[in-house]
Amino acid sequence: MITQVAADVMLVQEVGSQRSLEVLNDLLQQPYPHCEVVPGNSHRSIHLGVLSRYPVTLKSHRHVRLSDDTGTPLHFYPSADHAAADDAQPTGFFRDLLQIELQPKMLPQVTLFGVHLKSKTNPPWQLHGANVYRAAEVRALRQVVEQYRAQQPAVGVGVLGDMNDLFHSDVLAPLREFPLQDVIGAQLRQVGRNPSTYWPKRRMRIDHILLDDNLATQLVPDSAVIHANNMARTASDHYPVSVGIFP
Repeated sequence: MITQVAADVMLVQEVGSQRSLEVLNDLLQQPYPHCEVVPGNSHRSIHLGVLSRYPVTLKSHRHVRLSDDTGTPLHFYPSADHAAADDAQPTGFFRDLLQIELQPKMLPQVTLFGVHLKSKTNPPWQLHGANVYRAAEVRALRQVVEQYRAQQPAVGVGVLGDMNDLFHSDVLAPLREFPLQDVIGAQLRQVGRNPSTYWPKRRMRIDHILLDDNLATQLVPDSAVIHANNMARTASDHYPVSVGIFP
């Protein structure tokens, strides 16, 4: 499926280790020269990684602390034992926010922010609801991206990954207001489609590629794709999504 998508830069999610990604990469017909996983905060080894044809510089934002909508720091229980002992810990991204800087040859610099936001499931002993934590992750994500764009206004910026929510949801409102363009949604609306990227459920387009104005102007027309086929269903419960930039 990775070969079929044929992306020059691919964000991969739920990666167990650097070694596991290297094994996968070695199985490809054309392995990627740059293959790297950055361990995040997940206690389940659900990490973010990158496969790239271009050199990349990666930076984790796993140490960023989350706050509620009033600015009060959020806490969580890492386990049921912590909950039983009422031992709450400061909350960061449940997985990570991965900053991916790349410099394609003869093309402008691009920085991508890879995310895998908190799922909608939560154990009953957790301190807050899943939506509270995911909304806090979105606010922190926006703040990090805002700060980066203020420092690097000429760099094209994209935000991509499994956001575990619909783009028009209340939780993702800070990204819509940023502004970041939902380039896949914009293309699909032209043909009247509302497909899913989480294929076990209908109309669950929760995997997004959002581009700022710098990158959106470089979008290849009609290049957004949700790779929905039987091979993709065998590979994952999510369909891959891709766009083309720099025609």
